[in-house]
Amino acid sequence: MTDVLVFGADSLVGSHYAATATRAITAAGRVDPRTVGLRVAGFRPVELDPTENVERMIREAPEPVVVNFAASTDVDAVERQRPAASDPPEVSPAFRVNALAPEAMARATHASGKQLITLSTDFVFDGIHGPYREDAHPGSVSAAISWYGWTKAEGERRVRAADPSAAIVRVAYPYRARFSGKLDFARRLVAHRRSGTLPPLFTDQTITPTWIPDVSRAIDHLIDRRASGTFHAASPEATTPHAFALELFTQLEGTPPKLAEGSVADFLRRPGAIPRPQHGGLIGDRLATQGVALTSWVDGIQAFLREGGGT
Repeated sequence: MTDVLVFGADSLVGSHYAATATRAITAAGRVDPRTVGLRVAGFRPVELDPTENVERMIREAPEPVVVNFAASTDVDAVERQRPAASDPPEVSPAFRVNALAPEAMARATHASGKQLITLSTDFVFDGIHGPYREDAHPGSVSAAISWYGWTKAEGERRVRAADPSAAIVRVAYPYRARFSGKLDFARRLVAHRRSGTLPPLFTDQTITPTWIPDVSRAIDHLIDRRASGTFHAASPEATTPHAFALELFTQLEGTPPKLAEGSVADFLRRPGAIPRPQHGGLIGDRLATQGVALTSWVDGIQAFLREGGGT
């Protein structure tokens, strides 16, 4: 089996791939994931910034495949890094991690003939005409999308330019049954419900939540085929945050709960609101036509609960 060098092996999505992969995984990054119980074949310490370190490591590494899960993903925190109009984007640490580091990886994989797979997000879109297919163009005006979304879109652009054979896998509102590092879309809903802090949930926002095990399967598929281009790994059926939560708590509690309704359109009209896709979501045509079954959000909730996500 092909050995893989993984950046972000301790992340929400990356740790699932590292824990379930049948390939030998060498983790690369700041923290050795073995210290938190993740079993990988090895670890190479490296900082993503400056990017010269990343590029050098990949060129010298024996692994023929590089998978990048590393990113700055806290939308609110990243937004606070949005530069002034007179400043270059490089002043933002999130830009360096989300755009410059993947570009450095792509330069290295292209120069050394290795395969690169890097993760991205539905937040690259402005959310006007979604759900989006793989050939849809990401937002090009940073003010129309969050700074997080813009840095990820710029990362995509730079990866494609540096290594046209790279694969980009977009996900949306990822969730899994268990992960100690951070809450995800589904487990955050459960935590708020139990603490009595569940906010009004949007009924007018289109989303296609990603069941994280689908991403791991998709990555193995892309490695096997040495595939290139853009792929969407998300629920083949769209929903709203309110409908998702209603189904989740109905299955978890046995009866449909009364959940407060909210409006993302109203939220986005508030002064200082951070842009989020209203009519977002992803359509995963390419993976589906290649035989990779993607989990619907209803089936994902059932799998989430079977695996103990509601406990």
